[in-house]
Amino acid sequence: MTVNETVNETSSRTIANQPLAITVSAWDRNQVTPGAKHYLGVTITNRGGQDAVVQVRLEATSALLRLWCVQPEQWLALSHKNIGELTFCLQVPDDTVPQWLEYEVVVRPQNAYADYYLPPTRCRLQVLAPETAETTQDPTFTFSPNTTPDRPVIVQPGTVVPIELVVENRSERVDRFRLECTGLPADWGIQLEYPRDYGGLGLVQGDDSLGVNPGDRGIIHALLQSPALPLAGMYLPTFRLASENDPDLGLLALVYLRIEPIYRVQAQLEAIHDQVSERPAQFALRFANLGNTSRQVSVNLQSLSQPGDCTYQLANETVTVAPQATTEVPLEARPQRWWTRPWFGTGKVYPFRVAFIDRDRQPIAPEMVQGTVTWKPRPWWQLLLVVLAGLGLVGTLAFLIWWYFLRPPTPPDVLEFAAEDSRYAEVNGDMARVRWQIEHPERIQTLKLTGYSPEGDVLSGPLVYEFTNGQLPAALQPFCTQQKKLLHCTQIRSDAFQPGKYVFELILTPKGRQAAPLVRKTTPVEIAAKPLPIVTALIPKALVYREAAAGALTPAEAALPVADAAGVRLDWAVTMPQDIRALRLVGRDKDGKMVGDLWYEFAKVGELPAALRPFCRIGATLVCQNVPTGLKAVGEYRLELQALSADAPSNAKTPELSEATAPKPKTTELIKIQPQIPQILSFQINGREAPSKLLIPVQARQTLPLVQISWRVQGGATTRVELTPSPGTVPLTGKIGFPLSPQGGTTIVLQVKTLTGEVLSRSVTVEVYNPNPTDAAAIAEAAVKAAEKRPSATPASPAPNAPGSPATPASGAPSPGAASAPAVNDRLSPSEQAPQFN
Repeated sequence: MTVNETVNETSSRTIANQPLAITVSAWDRNQVTPGAKHYLGVTITNRGGQDAVVQVRLEATSALLRLWCVQPEQWLALSHKNIGELTFCLQVPDDTVPQWLEYEVVVRPQNAYADYYLPPTRCRLQVLAPETAETTQDPTFTFSPNTTPDRPVIVQPGTVVPIELVVENRSERVDRFRLECTGLPADWGIQLEYPRDYGGLGLVQGDDSLGVNPGDRGIIHALLQSPALPLAGMYLPTFRLASENDPDLGLLALVYLRIEPIYRVQAQLEAIHDQVSERPAQFALRFANLGNTSRQVSVNLQSLSQPGDCTYQLANETVTVAPQATTEVPLEARPQRWWTRPWFGTGKVYPFRVAFIDRDRQPIAPEMVQGTVTWKPRPWWQLLLVVLAGLGLVGTLAFLIWWYFLRPPTPPDVLEFAAEDSRYAEVNGDMARVRWQIEHPERIQTLKLTGYSPEGDVLSGPLVYEFTNGQLPAALQPFCTQQKKLLHCTQIRSDAFQPGKYVFELILTPKGRQAAPLVRKTTPVEIAAKPLPIVTALIPKALVYREAAAGALTPAEAALPVADAAGVRLDWAVTMPQDIRALRLVGRDKDGKMVGDLWYEFAKVGELPAALRPFCRIGATLVCQNVPTGLKAVGEYRLELQALSADAPSNAKTPELSEATAPKPKTTELIKIQPQIPQILSFQINGREAPSKLLIPVQARQTLPLVQISWRVQGGATTRVELTPSPGTVPLTGKIGFPLSPQGGTTIVLQVKTLTGEVLSRSVTVEVYNPNPTDAAAIAEAAVKAAEKRPSATPASPAPNAPGSPATPASGAPSPGAASAPAVNDRLSPSEQAPQFN
């Protein structure tokens, strides 16, 4: 099982378009028991074009992790296009209690990539409860040497690996142990050596097992004999210790062995039939792999004669040679142009060479071999054909006269027309270049070079070259050579330098009125556009803020950062700072509605705006930290940052940016600005804190007084205060006079509402009463007695001041106009009554 197969949980965080990619992986699901080791792997990929030096460090808020890791800081050097890995080991003590520990993996590039910012990777480690062994009497054994997957034993071919096994018998009986070793190939030798038991009288007992007394230890030696040339790679022999007392108990352990690769490949070219007349020549390329790794060899055959004189056919251009094996690749060569076959002599020789390239850039002996193909001269009987050819001499002369004097001139022909490269880069200032090869250039009148898009639109040119009197134009002289009747031109510049795809067309117009022009086209050529600035990171300093407001803070509010005048602060990183024309920061609420739009204009390329100078620095990447946004209103927002290239149109400062001029903006996570938690600091009636119920004495026929209500509420800008039944919405602090109701009680409610829907309220019920109420029963009794004393015929009215008169109250009684006290003493105010349905 490899290391990659034992990784159960991998956490990675990579910033897009960074030359360095970081992967953090834990070998044990981020869970460890006391007394065990926790391994953390950090894989770094150098995708850039320069060598890198990287510092990797484990940073933890807890002092425990700093004590557990012996080497919390490591360095790694990587060449470009290479991958490296670092391993951190944390030794957890036996007495550690179960808990969660948090730490960060911080990667700091140095040297060429010192300006690149890599955010830290957060990790959590869970310490589990200690495992309890089921029994303490099972035997145990240990190995020497102690090996791990990342620290195996390096085994040289043909050597012996000694392994010592210490067995401890923790039971209360004498036990005998036997060792088994599996997992190695059949060509490995395994020898187990048990200590000899010497009995009495000079007897020696067998050595096929190990006897150990209770509480004692014994040693078993194992010798692993590697073959003369084993295959390279990792070997995992498995040792199983069997107990004679407990046959069902089997103790297993692994030993990690590694065989280093040996690269040794020999190549040979064998000529089977190299002198030919009619049939093709035959060769054999033999590859002998004397190493212990599989090798892949690419075969590159190159003719040393004129092109087209001899063709070569290779069965395979890539050969895979197994370890300790030989592979043969057939090669055939066939001479061409039969008329060039010699008549006399030893024959015509066609030399060639074959170069060998290993896929892994390992040596091959030899790296190149040469061979020859001999084309034998014609047989003597073919000379008769010459005699017969003499008979046609007259016809030949007539043909020659026609050929040289009467035949129309041979028109020019474009043998080759292609682009020098299929891809160019605008950032390098490249311009597309073409080449051509034309036969009979003396017959050329004009050459016209035009660049088209794949849709047929003219993108460059046309460039016209006039051949006056068969002379090469001055514009082509630095790029062309003319040999006999062949014009060869290379690296001819076109005027195509804008990004896009081009198809170049060459129109050759021959001399003569009726001559038809020749048209040739190239395959598509692409000029890659300059890379645009891209926002690779946009991270807020915090995801939750509190509103900036006066007043005392709760512990939860004190733990949050305040959204002061600077508002939410951001960190960001932008590539290609030398091409940035402007940065646009847009704020949106959680429904996507725009709430703010900030533009940072770069007056000059590479010069920071004044608003960003205190917070940013320009290197290979623009890195800004703690940039204020001014966003401080209560709510939930997302911030978007977009970079505009210096090549973008000047009118690109619009809400909708073209995909061709600006990449998509980078968006933060949802940021929340919490309102201040409201508190009712004071709610008073007539200068005193309002109770739940207040009784106010009022004499009969006395005007009801106004109640002075004052309040003081702590809250933010979104806090709303209402005073019911009137006047409704009021400020956070205020004072008003409130009229009382002459009938029943009045419930005054102070209600505080927040933007999140939280509601606080305080209420008081105010009732008025008469402090001197009139007893209705006594008045009625006095009226009845007075009526009985008056004559029935002529009832006389009672004296105005007579005692017991209904019109005049008795001495000490309240006046009739005074308000009477409540007749029912247990009557409750409206605020104290239970809710009732109408």
